[in-house]
Amino acid sequence: MMQDAGKGKIIGWWKMQARAFWRKQGKEKQIAKGCWVKLREQLGRWKQDAAAVIAYALLSVFCFIFYCLGMGQKQGLEPYGSRATLIRPDGNSYSYAEAVQMRARNQEAETPFSYALWGSRGSQLLQNPDLGRVAEAEILIVEGCSDLVLSSSVMLDGTEGQSCLIGEGVAQALFGVADATGLSITMEGCSYVVLGMLADVRQGAVFHAKNFPDAALDRINVRIPENVTLPALEQQLEWELGFAGTALDYRFINSFLGLMGVGFCFLLWAYLLRLMAAELKKYQCSHAQGAPKYKKGALSGTAYAKGLAARLACMLGILAILGIFLYFHGKVPEDFIPTKWSDFAFWERLVNEKSGRMSEWAKCEKRAPELLYLGKAARAAVYFTLSYLCYIVLRAIQFGRDSMQKARK
Repeated sequence: MMQDAGKGKIIGWWKMQARAFWRKQGKEKQIAKGCWVKLREQLGRWKQDAAAVIAYALLSVFCFIFYCLGMGQKQGLEPYGSRATLIRPDGNSYSYAEAVQMRARNQEAETPFSYALWGSRGSQLLQNPDLGRVAEAEILIVEGCSDLVLSSSVMLDGTEGQSCLIGEGVAQALFGVADATGLSITMEGCSYVVLGMLADVRQGAVFHAKNFPDAALDRINVRIPENVTLPALEQQLEWELGFAGTALDYRFINSFLGLMGVGFCFLLWAYLLRLMAAELKKYQCSHAQGAPKYKKGALSGTAYAKGLAARLACMLGILAILGIFLYFHGKVPEDFIPTKWSDFAFWERLVNEKSGRMSEWAKCEKRAPELLYLGKAARAAVYFTLSYLCYIVLRAIQFGRDSMQKARK
C-alpha cells in the first residue's frame, strides 16, 4: 500500500510538471506570436513611411520641374505683353495702296507707332525648281515690322526686292537644310530670295505686301506705348492711322498666367513660413521645459536668445524675399487700375470689356501668330496646373503622415 501511494505521488508530480511545461510552452508561443505580429506591424509602418518619403521626394521633383517648364513657356510670352493684335470686326481689309497711305500718316504723327499691317493668303505651294521639290506653307503678307508678326533672324521691310522669310520645315522640304538663307524659291511663277528664317513657325512663309498689291491686309500688330490701355490704343490707331479694329487681349492671358506663377511661389513661401513658425514654437516649448526662469516668468539664457533671434531673422528674411519677388513679378496691367478709386462701376465695365475681348479671341479665325501664342499659353497653363496638383498631393501626404503619428501617440 505504501509503495502504491509513493508511486501515485511521483506520477502526480510528473503530470503536474508536464502540465506546467506545456503551459509555459504555450505562453512562449503566444509571446513569440505577439512579437512577430508587432514586428510585422513595425515593418509595415516602415514600408509605409518609406513609400511616403519616396512619393514625397518624387512629387517634389515633378512639382519643381513642372513649375520651371511653366515659367519657361511664360517667358516666351513676355514679348506679347508689349504688343497687341487688332482685327477688323466687320471683316473688311486694306489694300497695299491704303497701307502705303497709312504708313505716310504714321510718319507725320508726333509719336509714330511701330506696327505691322498683315493678312493671310492661306496655304500655298512653294517650289524649288532646281530640285523639283514642293512644300506647302501658310503664307502671310506683311507691310511694316515683320518681327511684330513672327520673330525671325532678319526683318522683312521691303527694301530687298523679291524676298521672303520661311520656316525650318519648309527649308528642309525644299532644300534639305535647316537654314536656306540666300537660296531661291518660286511661288505662283515668281522667284523670291530667302532673306532669313522664321524662329518659331516651321511650316510658314512671310512675304512683303509690295509684291502682292491685291493682298487683303485685315490685321495689325502694334507695339503698345507704355501706360496705354487697350481702349485708348484702339482710339489712337483709328484717329492717327485710320485702322478701326478690336484688340485681342494678350495682357489678360499673360496676367492670368503670371498670377498662377506668383500664386504657386506664394504657396511655397507660406508653407515655408508655417514650418519656421512650428520650429520656433517647438524651440520655445523645449526650452521652457528645462530652462531656469526669472521671478516674473521670463525665460533666461544667452543661447536661447541667440537661437530665438536666428529663427526670427530667418522668418523675416523669407518675408523680405517674398516682398522683393512680388515687387518685380507682381506688376498689375494698366487696364486693371481705375482712374478714380471712387469709380465703383469700373469693375463692372472691366468685366464686360474683358469678356468681350475674350469672346473675340474665341470667334476670330486663328492664324499662325495667334496659334503660336495660344499654344505657348496653353502649355504654360497646363504645366502650372500640374505643379499645383503635385503640391496638393504633397500636402495631402504630409497631412496623412501627421494624422498617423498623432494616432500612434
